[in-house]
Amino acid sequence: MNFSDIPLEEKQAALSELRGVKEQLAARGWLPAMSGSLSVRVGGFAPGNYHFAVTSGMEGRTKLQAEEFLFVDAAATPSEATMLTPGEDAPIHAKIYRMTGCGAILHVHTVFNNVLSEYFSDEGFVPIQGNELIKELGIWEEDAAVRIPVVRNYAGIAELEKRIPAALDTRVPGLLLRGHGIYAWGSTAFDAVSRLEAFEFMFEALYRFLLLPPKRK
Repeated sequence: MNFSDIPLEEKQAALSELRGVKEQLAARGWLPAMSGSLSVRVGGFAPGNYHFAVTSGMEGRTKLQAEEFLFVDAAATPSEATMLTPGEDAPIHAKIYRMTGCGAILHVHTVFNNVLSEYFSDEGFVPIQGNELIKELGIWEEDAAVRIPVVRNYAGIAELEKRIPAALDTRVPGLLLRGHGIYAWGSTAFDAVSRLEAFEFMFEALYRFLLLPPKRK
């Protein structure tokens, strides 16, 4: 699909949706110090041929324009002429879209996802079992267990990209970078927000459970 074939109204709706999501997540304190990145796919999808709106790089943002987004293609390069540049992690968004065909991706930094990704880094995943909010991930088995993958946070994006295919579990719509943050995704921005909320609730619950003293016999 050519970017020019995507209706203007769809592009405008994507930008408006991202600004709304950014305000919502910032209000929760999940985008500290202008961190994080958000994206929504527009138009049709085929591996290697798709477009999405994504957070711009820091050099393209100011305190008054921190919500700026631009459109990029499957290679994370701008889809149209713009003075903005894609955020450094735009290729990570592109990789996740390519592998999952999802419609929106949200990347945030919280205390709980940072602490647990460090704590379980040797295992390579954060284990969650029996939590009711696993259902929000689309997993409905009784006493379901999931493993949220943890990937080492390499300084170079290219090296990180190489590690994602082996780590990403398409059954689990989330991926943690060690000591950095989470990427959560869904078919729509609303779906991605819901899943992100579920992940963060489960992370906090697990963190607090680990602090409990042993039961007395």
